[in-house]
Amino acid sequence: MNIPPLEEQQNPVLPAEGAGPKLWGWHTFLSIAVTVAVFALLASYVDLAQVWRELAASDKLVLFLAGLSHYATYPVRGARWRRCIQHVPGRCGNGRYGLLAFFFLFVDNMVPAKLGDIYAAHLARINCGVRRSAALGSIVFQRAVDAWMVLFLAAAASWNLFAANMPRPVIWALIIACLFAVAATAVIVVFIVLKRAVPSWVPEIVRQRISAFQTGMLPDPAEIMPVLFLTMVIWALESLWIFLLLRAFGLHPGAGEAVFLMTIPVIATVFPFTPSGAGAVELTLFGSLRLVGVASPLAVSLTVVNRFIDFWLHIVLGFLVWMFRRTIGLRTWRDHPDIGDDPLGAAAGEREMAP
Repeated sequence: MNIPPLEEQQNPVLPAEGAGPKLWGWHTFLSIAVTVAVFALLASYVDLAQVWRELAASDKLVLFLAGLSHYATYPVRGARWRRCIQHVPGRCGNGRYGLLAFFFLFVDNMVPAKLGDIYAAHLARINCGVRRSAALGSIVFQRAVDAWMVLFLAAAASWNLFAANMPRPVIWALIIACLFAVAATAVIVVFIVLKRAVPSWVPEIVRQRISAFQTGMLPDPAEIMPVLFLTMVIWALESLWIFLLLRAFGLHPGAGEAVFLMTIPVIATVFPFTPSGAGAVELTLFGSLRLVGVASPLAVSLTVVNRFIDFWLHIVLGFLVWMFRRTIGLRTWRDHPDIGDDPLGAAAGEREMAP
């Protein structure tokens, strides 16, 4: 019996399956151009000297802890992803899934329309041997769980702060969150229905992809409660990040304000025309800060610092991870340019990889 070397076991050579998901094309470059134009417009309204003065006066230790709270969500996201897909053959642990979550969300910060989710499935395939269809199913499930959690938290915080005098922009944000949660859930329901009877006219290769998607779509029943618990931890850390950010600038927010300021901008990330809703998120965060009574100059500074830590720093760190990918054993599109072109699965003949 020939046992492959340890290095091969950890980094298996996968069979060729066509080209990988196409993230870079006219749609991405157009989105980046729109994003640059939006940021240039927004920057013209920012007093950088004022932002610098308020940043210099902030509590740097609390600001560091705020950023740490945000980035601490990625290991938790990795643990949750592994729980969601634990019943599917694969070879990655919590740490590896955490790295994949960090990297695909970095990609999501540069491509529009949540294409990073498709690339996440590709990463799971080339790093962990999980079928892309199954990985994508698990991501859709996580998106649905997150959508309902954010909707619940946003609605509760908004009601706590505004009661019957709910501002119209907040109402629209809640409607958008509800539509997104319903849409993600509808995808799951459709595939549950298809599991019972796939129409006979559907080609066999599509049947295989649907079956793999269904397999990854729902965790084992025993994993449901751990997944929900980890989801609560993720959003508790995100709320803590906003709470500490405001504290670092001398504000004293309540729990309801912190949750409100965390969830409403998150809803804006579904804006499909720019990466991670860039531009829409900044405007939403600034408007949300004004709604809870933060003065305009400080609201601008908080928005700039928030997006620097959450968005721009993530891009910088993502590029560093990509540069050192071989050192840490991360496989990306550059390392496997010929692994599958269909976001819902591999071409005909895709096989599960033995652990």
